[in-house]
Amino acid sequence: MLEEKVLQTVKKFDMLSFNDRILIGISGGPDSVTLLSILLSFKKRYNLSFFIAHLDHMLRGKESNEDVNFVKNLAQELGLPCETKSCNFTKITRKEHLTLEEAARKYRYKFFLETARKFKTNKIALGHNADDQVETVLMRFLRGSGLEGLMGIPPVRGKIIRPLIECSRTEIEEYCRENKIEYRVDSSNKEVVYFRNKIRLELLPLLSKEYNKNIKDIILRLRSIISEVSVYLNQETEFFLKKVAKRENPETVIIDLKEFSSLHPALKGRIIRKSIEVVKGNLYSISFKHSNEILKLTEYQLGEKDIYLPDNLMAKKIYNKIMIYKKRISKDQIKEIPTPWEYDILIPGKTEIKPLGMKVEIKILNSTDIKYSLNLIRKKSKGKFLEFIDYNKVKLPLKLRNRLSGDRFYPLKMKGLKKIKDFFIDNKIPKSYRDLIPILVDSEDQIIWVVGMRLDDRVKINSDTKKVLRVKIKIKNIFLQEYF
Repeated sequence: MLEEKVLQTVKKFDMLSFNDRILIGISGGPDSVTLLSILLSFKKRYNLSFFIAHLDHMLRGKESNEDVNFVKNLAQELGLPCETKSCNFTKITRKEHLTLEEAARKYRYKFFLETARKFKTNKIALGHNADDQVETVLMRFLRGSGLEGLMGIPPVRGKIIRPLIECSRTEIEEYCRENKIEYRVDSSNKEVVYFRNKIRLELLPLLSKEYNKNIKDIILRLRSIISEVSVYLNQETEFFLKKVAKRENPETVIIDLKEFSSLHPALKGRIIRKSIEVVKGNLYSISFKHSNEILKLTEYQLGEKDIYLPDNLMAKKIYNKIMIYKKRISKDQIKEIPTPWEYDILIPGKTEIKPLGMKVEIKILNSTDIKYSLNLIRKKSKGKFLEFIDYNKVKLPLKLRNRLSGDRFYPLKMKGLKKIKDFFIDNKIPKSYRDLIPILVDSEDQIIWVVGMRLDDRVKINSDTKKVLRVKIKIKNIFLQEYF
């Protein structure tokens, strides 16, 4: 009996709880109407509340309109709230440069999540079955997916549950016949222009007839084995991810290559993909090719190298680290910043440097503020862009510029004169950053402060200081934020 089989699946994957409010995606086909019928039979057992959602893809003209009316009438007969929406997927695919399958998936789930919020449901039930699972695994295999892709359709993911995932299409259609359940037939399911339909109508029958009549069972068994292995590897990945990677901010993950290089190859790729997922929020449009390019990047021996990824993401090797982050400045924008660059700074006052996304604020503090300034210097932990300078040790006006050939200064807490070039190399500053790091200089071009890094020892304040320059620099949309 199909209800009992579905109930076992529900218990196995812990799909339902008492008092659940469930949004059911109804297309009108046999899968979704069977799902509705079986869940209704569980209503008293779990004290469930139901809501119906239907997305019209507007691809089959009159047939699509009839599907909408069928679902509305079904909901009305059962006395269930119903939400329908129409999406012109022909226009969407052209506008967003997506395949029809990609667009349908994206907007279908978006619609279900929005409708779930509207009805305040805590579960979304969809009618995917075991045949859908087989087709999905084969499709992903043919597209070159890794283990995650070959796990197929998850029975449960977040709010989404799939109670029919272990039921065959034949069982579902038989259930409809036995219970005299009406359903709609999607004529596009017989068109072999779609990849999934080609798998269903051509490849699977061929494999069953010519190679193994139990091919569907074999693929489902393989998927189950892969899922078990993948679950274990995910646990290992999470454990080692915490050891080798850290999240600098919501848009940046840094992988320590010293730790990373000692890991098993099976974990390396997964850690890279997980790092991308942390930054991006998902792995859509990220292929094996992308993660493999980053793996090769980890073996790159020179100082630094970049890889541009989809959706405004970037991977950068910087000495013994890999940074995966969202770009704040594009490659073209960096080219637009002329070098050398130099800007006069108002004293006192605020200076905005729009091309670099910087704001400089300078205040003059008198002798009564010296003690306060000294205390701030001792306490500052997030003050990379805040410094205090002895007013009488610099020649006004001040300027902010990039590095120049031959630049030297006396780094605070270091002995002797140091070339800026050597200072950057010692501190492992990538070449692509070096012309973006602001350097504060006085009218005689004496370096006062390598911003975010080191003050010049000659301008530090002490107990003899009579007047102080308080310099605060805000940096927005610049690569410095990703490094410091």
